[in-house]
Amino acid sequence: MKTIYRIIILVLILQSCSSSNKEKEKLIGNWSVINGLNEFEFYQDSLIVNEWGMSYINLWDIDSSKLYLETIKGLDSFGIKTKEFDYRLSENLDTLFIKKLTDSVFGPPILRIKNAYDYHLKRLQLAIDLPSKTNLISSNEEGTGLDVYVGFRDGKLIAKTDSDKTRGLDEIKYETFAFIASQETELDSTNFQFNLLIDKSINKIKIDSIKNILQSTGYNRLFRVYTNDKVDYEKTDWKDELNWFGVYE
Repeated sequence: MKTIYRIIILVLILQSCSSSNKEKEKLIGNWSVINGLNEFEFYQDSLIVNEWGMSYINLWDIDSSKLYLETIKGLDSFGIKTKEFDYRLSENLDTLFIKKLTDSVFGPPILRIKNAYDYHLKRLQLAIDLPSKTNLISSNEEGTGLDVYVGFRDGKLIAKTDSDKTRGLDEIKYETFAFIASQETELDSTNFQFNLLIDKSINKIKIDSIKNILQSTGYNRLFRVYTNDKVDYEKTDWKDELNWFGVYE
């Protein structure tokens, strides 16, 4: 009889471990809040958090609703001396919400990061599916460029630069002069360009309108960014520096 009880207990322990491992697998990977100030790297046993240039390392475990941390280096990653948190994961496993047990609401969304391009767009809060083209050159090959993005945010068409202040193409005109003035190397119409990252669903009439607005600054070099199998930005590591490839148009 004792042998049977031992077997039952062992089975229950193994089932519990298996269930825990399945839950942990849902979080393993790289995550970040939208502004990129807090980054989370979940591994099988350790959690590394980068915050304001500081790194914190924790052991971690979860069940169906709780996240448990044990500090290895520095403070714990979500709150001083806090070792247990409520967490919620979106159905498609790409957004994580966490709160202390004493808090009434969850904190800001923590987004799963797949690669450097995905990370870049999530910081911009944009979706841009680039068109594909062969025979591309590097954007840095012949000049210095101001990146201009035309994509979608919550289904709405958005045009912006890397600046959080941009609200439309008219403001990009002013940002052009500010960008040129901020460079150590003198830029003029021969070595300054707009790097255009435009979603492939945008029609030619709209693209031509965008180009006309940009060229009204007096700077005419337009470098359209594309992708292909050789320069696939989605194959980059999440911390890699992105280098755009495309053609002059």
